Amino acid sequence: MHYRYVIPFMFIFSHILVGQDVHFSQFYYNYHNLSPATTGQFDGDHRITANYRNQWLSVPVPYMTASLYYDTKWRFNRKPGRINFGIGVDYDQAGDSRLNLTKLVGSISYSHHLGSKHVLTLGISPSVAQRRFNNEKLRWDIQWNGDRFDPTISSKEQFKNTGNFFMDIGAGLGYEFFITKRTRFLLNGAAFHLNKPNQSFDGASTVQSSLPMRYVGTMVFSVGLGSFLDLSVGGMYGQQDQYQETVVSSMIRLYLNRTPGQVLNLLIGFNSRLKDAMIPHIGVEYKNWLISGSYDMNTSAFQTANRKRGGPEITVQHIFKGVKSPGVYKKCPIY
Repeated sequence: MHYRYVIPFMFIFSHILVGQDVHFSQFYYNYHNLSPATTGQFDGDHRITANYRNQWLSVPVPYMTASLYYDTKWRFNRKPGRINFGIGVDYDQAGDSRLNLTKLVGSISYSHHLGSKHVLTLGISPSVAQRRFNNEKLRWDIQWNGDRFDPTISSKEQFKNTGNFFMDIGAGLGYEFFITKRTRFLLNGAAFHLNKPNQSFDGASTVQSSLPMRYVGTMVFSVGLGSFLDLSVGGMYGQQDQYQETVVSSMIRLYLNRTPGQVLNLLIGFNSRLKDAMIPHIGVEYKNWLISGSYDMNTSAFQTANRKRGGPEITVQHIFKGVKSPGVYKKCPIY
């Protein structure tokens, strides 16, 4: 659930407006907002991932979030490591003020192989962003004429700025332990907004509204059960200032067709954002494509306003895999 302070009286006092970061219920597919150390953590050469979320459909002013991310990796010749690169765009819009965030995110990480089963990854994510709002649809108490709202009455509110531009930086550390190709353990931790960028819309240099640092920790354990089923369990914990979020996740992967070039898998899972929402999700993996959808069913006190409806979310992903060279080999023995 997004928490945004978009109530007009906040403008009256300081022209400052702050908000929590964008995030998704299917957090494990929104890599760059999870940790820069997740960059390049996939089986393939290139990956493109798109996320879309439309939250609180039953509330008059829904929240919309979209994300697009590309990442790839470059391996060192004959060395136990690789460099991973990523670039993406986030867009978020919320409330009557149309408070929106447009963010260009870059990420770079280094993965070091500790033997054949252990990988340690360290990453950073520099980014640039712009946050804006529109005050045309905001309503003020002075515009109440005693009988109804009258938009012709001046609000007498003046804003020096309706947008701001800022730099941002995050860092993350990840660990992977591979038991088999289908059984592995992943652990990631990250900290965002290390520079605490100023979010104030007031032009005065004396007015500061620092974006609080956000801390995220995730864990995933996947195990292969027989030849046709995988089970994954995990969770995510996030904290930003006073806001805390805990999500537990479970998913099964059913192998419907394992023929090379025609792979077809069915994904069925259930997430729970503690004290807030139940989140069933279903997806399909076909060849190198992934399509996964989820729906939040709100269980918090806010269900009075949204009638227990959260919002739909969808992820589309494609992984490009090149044909690896077989290397140099002898076609026939030398006598």
